[in-house]
Amino acid sequence: MTSQKASTIQSAVLLAERSWDRIKRRASDRLGFNGTAIIQPYRGIGDSKRFWIRGRVLEDPGIVTAIQSDSLWTNLRHTFRRYETDEIPGATVQWSFGSQTGEVVTDDEGFFDFTIHPGNDFDPGADWQNVQLKLLEAPNFELHPLGAAVQVRTPSPQARYGIISDIDDTIVYTGATNFVKHWRTVVANSAESRQVYDHLPEFYDALTDGAAGAMTNPIYFVSSSPWNLFDLFERFMILNGIPLGPMLLKDFGLEQGKWLTGGHDGHKTKMIERVFDANPDLKFVLVGDSGQRDAEIYSGIAEKHTDRIRAIVIHDVTPDDRDATIKDALEKVEKLGIPVVYTDSYRTAHDTFMEEGLLPEARPRKIANIDHKAS
Repeated sequence: MTSQKASTIQSAVLLAERSWDRIKRRASDRLGFNGTAIIQPYRGIGDSKRFWIRGRVLEDPGIVTAIQSDSLWTNLRHTFRRYETDEIPGATVQWSFGSQTGEVVTDDEGFFDFTIHPGNDFDPGADWQNVQLKLLEAPNFELHPLGAAVQVRTPSPQARYGIISDIDDTIVYTGATNFVKHWRTVVANSAESRQVYDHLPEFYDALTDGAAGAMTNPIYFVSSSPWNLFDLFERFMILNGIPLGPMLLKDFGLEQGKWLTGGHDGHKTKMIERVFDANPDLKFVLVGDSGQRDAEIYSGIAEKHTDRIRAIVIHDVTPDDRDATIKDALEKVEKLGIPVVYTDSYRTAHDTFMEEGLLPEARPRKIANIDHKAS
């Protein structure tokens, strides 16, 4: 199929999707089927000079409060409801932070984002700055009586570095090398039934630990997975004791650059550079996996921003046929003088970081002596 034909088909499907959304909204408005509008806030990023905050206004899908289940069909139904969101365009959200306040209007997909210059309202002793949100208007929808709070991660002055981590096959097993197993995990598993990799929580605890306490070094999760999976990822991290941080995911849709049509590399590079911009004084440890193109992406980032990279970890989850490509990318990084770890064991990564002086010497050893890949 030529690129012109593919583009024509994509445009036709996109037009049909938008037309269907308009028809569905009009029918719901006329029949009074609209439910309750809610704000879904995503953790923000920033420093003492500027916050960047993103969120979405949706019709409540009832997923977050749903009873957790091991049932395949129940989880499939929840997945469908995550992707078949009823976003609310044109909704007005009020924000307030300290003495400041403002308003923002959602776009066609229900998303909003804005920046705040905190000034004297900034709390230099807090790991998280709290911004209050209130839904003022959601056309044709019932307003939820409660507002929402969004946390903005701001690094401690004592932070040694930040951490930028992938999600799929870096922290959670999805079976990237087995298509059927991978998609069963992605669409049919709850947060409870997903599997964390051995020693990952302990390794990330050690990375974020520092002179100012357990969250001295900030962590950020950059993934090409869609925002529709935000609540599932959040619950998975809480259940498995993984340090929480802002997630920078991808919009789901057919427009250019979104989850169904956009590339993996461009999104990740853009979001990593956004984290760099929000933390101009920090170097970063990048953690990814061999299942996609993390090694190649991180190598490109290291060449462009050599002075911002403290180390790179690539979690080996694929057969040997990817090894040559990955090693070639990582050799380029090593030539820049940046430490690299390519391993299937987070215990090995932990030990290497200890040897490199990248982890606190006094931290109690929590990692056991058993290593194996998830299966």
